[in-house]
Order: sequence, then C-alpha cells, then structure tokens
Amino acid sequence: MIERNLPLKNVPRRLSSFAADGESRSVPKYELLKRALLDYISELPPEREFLPYEKELAGEFGVSRCTVTKALEKLRRGGYIETSKKSGSRIIRRSLPKPEEYREPMQNIAFLFANNEESTARTTDFRWQLLDETERYFAADGVRTVAYNLRENDWQAWRDPETLAASLEQRGIRFAAFRPGGDDRKFCWRRHLQALQARRIKVVLLFQDCIELTTHASQLLPGIDYLLVNSHDTLFRVLDEHFSGFDRIFYLSNAAADWWAEPRMKLCCDFCENRRIPFEHIRSSYLWLQDADRSQQVPDIDEACTERFLESIPPQGRIACFCANDYSASSFLYRLKDRNIDPARFEIIGFDNRPEFRSLNLSTFDFDAPAQARALFECCEEFRHAPDAVLRRTRGIMTYARFIDRRSEQIS
Repeated sequence: MIERNLPLKNVPRRLSSFAADGESRSVPKYELLKRALLDYISELPPEREFLPYEKELAGEFGVSRCTVTKALEKLRRGGYIETSKKSGSRIIRRSLPKPEEYREPMQNIAFLFANNEESTARTTDFRWQLLDETERYFAADGVRTVAYNLRENDWQAWRDPETLAASLEQRGIRFAAFRPGGDDRKFCWRRHLQALQARRIKVVLLFQDCIELTTHASQLLPGIDYLLVNSHDTLFRVLDEHFSGFDRIFYLSNAAADWWAEPRMKLCCDFCENRRIPFEHIRSSYLWLQDADRSQQVPDIDEACTERFLESIPPQGRIACFCANDYSASSFLYRLKDRNIDPARFEIIGFDNRPEFRSLNLSTFDFDAPAQARALFECCEEFRHAPDAVLRRTRGIMTYARFIDRRSEQIS
C-alpha cells in the first residue's frame, strides 16, 4: 500500500506565506502551491515516494482541483514528479532548485500588436485588455511588459523589421507576445518575425479564433509558439447546455462581418439541424453608423433585417437571437425598442463582451484575456527554464472563450 503521508506536517496551509517579500498579491495560487509542495518534497524522507492525491491536496490547502492540477504540472515540467493515472504523482527529485537552475533572469518582455485605437480606449478593445492582463501577471513576477503598438505609436519607425528587433534587443527583451493585425498593408509580419528570431527572441503569436489561425498560418515559422482562443468549442458547448430546449434560433449579422461571422453561424445552423430546432440566418445590409464616442464607423442591424425577424418569429415560445458581435446585438436591441417591442421577450446574445454594452444586460461571449495571459506566462516560464530547447520548438496552446449569461449572472 502506498503511504502518502497525510496530513502534510510542518507545511503552512496559508499559501500567502510562500510569497516572497515585495511580490504582488496577484501571484497565481498555483505558483504559491507549487512552492509549498517543493518545501514539502524537500523535507520528506526517502521512503516517502508519492504526493497526496489531487483531491486531498485541494482540501489541505483550501484551493480548487484546477489550481492543484496546474501546480503539479509545473512540478512535472521542473522534473520533480512523474504522474500516472493509477498511482498519481511520484517524487523523482527532492532538492530545491538553485535560482540559476530554475530560470534565466528576465526584466522585460514585449507585447507587440497593431491597433488603431489610442491608449485611452484600453478597456474597450480585446488587444488592450490582453495587454493589461499580461502586465498584471508578469508584474507579479517582477517582469515589466513593454508595449509596442505597431500602428499608432510612430508606426513608420517600426515598419523596418531590423529597427523593431534592435529596439527589443536594446531593452534586453528575449520574449515577445505578438498579436498580428488583420492584413499586411503596412507590415510584412513574416519579415518582422524572422528578424526577431534571428536575434534569438522567443515569439508567441496570439490568435483570437480559428479563423485568424488559418489567416496567419504562413507566419507560424519553425520555433514560434502560438496561443489560440477556441471560441467555437465554447459556442457549441453553450448551445448544447443552454439552448437545446429553445423553439427557434436566429443568427443576425452585418454583411461587413461575414468572413468571421459565417463560421459561427454555420455552427449554430448545424446544432439546430441536429436538434430539429427551426433556424434562420438573417443578414443586415452593409450598413455602418458613425460612433461619436469611438470616432469610427461600426456595423449596425438595419430596418429590413429587423422587419424580417419580426415576420419570422412564432407568436409564442422561447426564441434566441445570436448576433455576430456586441455591436450588432445592441443595435438590434435598440431597433426593437424603437418599435415598442420588449427585447426581454427574446434571448439576445452578442460576442466580444465590450464594456460599453454591459449596462444593456446582454449575454455575450468573452475572449477571456486573463486565461490567455496565464497561458502566456506559462510559455515564458518554460522559456526561462530551458531557453535553448524552447527556441527550437513550435507549440500550440489553446484557451477557451467564456459565455457570460447576464440574465442569470453566471459565467460558463
């Protein structure tokens, strides 16, 4: 019988005691738990070979199973444990790492992206939200995030790949998160990536969905990692869990957004066919409205689209309206109100989780910037631990979108 030595003697249960002096409170719990378990492992006698099971560790430290899983994964990558489904986590290394063993010193990382919005709009765009979350996670580890907005901030200076690469090198940056734009009209992204690689800067590409991954597949050079938000799996799961009992489902989109709205619409259509739920895709014309607050044009749902929807709805029953994005959802909501129709009759769902529309109580899908920032932090940790090996490999990591059901205030 395997003895797992519970309870964990002489190990403080308060994870905050494992935060170093001056560290931010935002150090992830799984990192603190990893440190606690390293202390525990280093004190065990040789005959103690196994860690407690995940459920037992979660109870001992008052954390979730997810936190325990992440902490054990970090120990596994560090060469401290090996795991099997049958036996659990077996200890294979007991000595605490020396600082120079654990990771390379790192003061700065780069966040490269192209965005037409100024920094005052940081809370209203996914790229700025992701930058904020990245800054927060890395600051907890004493690392500063240097932002390069390749389109707004003197973009002509960064048009030359060597100039950009030299700037990163001068700042001592060896790790960069790169969120490419939608086209190459101002940059040939591939040449920029090649210039960064030539200076042994590890690059992680950030993709918002599968369509972007396909669009930028040619940029996945050997040695470049990428993070991908799987919004389609989340959409399918939400449809199955929340909308199987609906009587009719619509998908509303503006023609301007067809290239990325179409795959989501197709997924909704396939779901309805399998469940025998009546489905209709209604396209608005290529209509744009000038948004005074954002000083740019945004897609709108036109009158004809609204009229067609009202002609198609049954007199009663549960009706869901999936919209291509939050702009379309809010526009549709106001179109209904202008006709004195209560939008609460329908379940209206947007996409993007834009802050300016949250007061409308619209359910929506969110790209989950914190989850991507955590995954990016993990990529950097691996690079700091084994830079040569990580520079040679290409790895894809998937995070998932979140569904925010604002009617019930639940986040899936």
